[in-house]
Amino acid sequence: MTRAIKNHLADFVAIVVLLILSIVVAGYILNHEGLRFPWAPSQIRMYAEMSTAQAVTPGQGQSVRVSGVQIGQIGGVTLKNGLAVVQMDIDPRYQHLIHTDASALLRPRTGLKDMFIEVDPGSAGAPVAKPGFTIPVSQTLPDTNLDEILSSLDADSRAYLNLLVNGAGQGLKDGGGNELAQVLERFEPTHQDLARVSSALALRATDLRRLVNSLQRLNTAL
Repeated sequence: MTRAIKNHLADFVAIVVLLILSIVVAGYILNHEGLRFPWAPSQIRMYAEMSTAQAVTPGQGQSVRVSGVQIGQIGGVTLKNGLAVVQMDIDPRYQHLIHTDASALLRPRTGLKDMFIEVDPGSAGAPVAKPGFTIPVSQTLPDTNLDEILSSLDADSRAYLNLLVNGAGQGLKDGGGNELAQVLERFEPTHQDLARVSSALALRATDLRRLVNSLQRLNTAL
């Protein structure tokens, strides 16, 4: 028995290593798929009213974020009084971040409309939102599609936009794109100088306001 173990020690080590790697990979995948383990603390449910919840798919790992940091996941979506009510399952450690004047924006993470909700937690002076809190539709914005933007333009605006896009395409082909890049590169020193001027003016904003007020009084007196 001992001799067999010694002869196949390398095989045993390889099996153990593969088993550990399998557990790590499986845990990583399940975590990113939104699977919660029984011993994990219960999530806090909050809601956001949206005029439309297009492309929202609960159970697909679509996240809820604050400043780009995931604080929960989209847990469901229902229809109530003509509005889409999106359920947000918030991790308990982040509950204190969300206040009653919070706002929410539905955004695509990729071009394939893999949606997530970006939450502005609100002001520190407002009360902390309790479990079951709903962000009203007046404080939310859904995703805007390109066809919705184009449909808001009248016929003349769409025609001018078409001419602009076609003209840009004609001008940038056959090396025009490289020439435009070179022109912008030549203007880089000018941009830097303008940035320095703007910074200096910002530092002197108070003095400029006093100067404008003084000139106004002088003009009034004259």
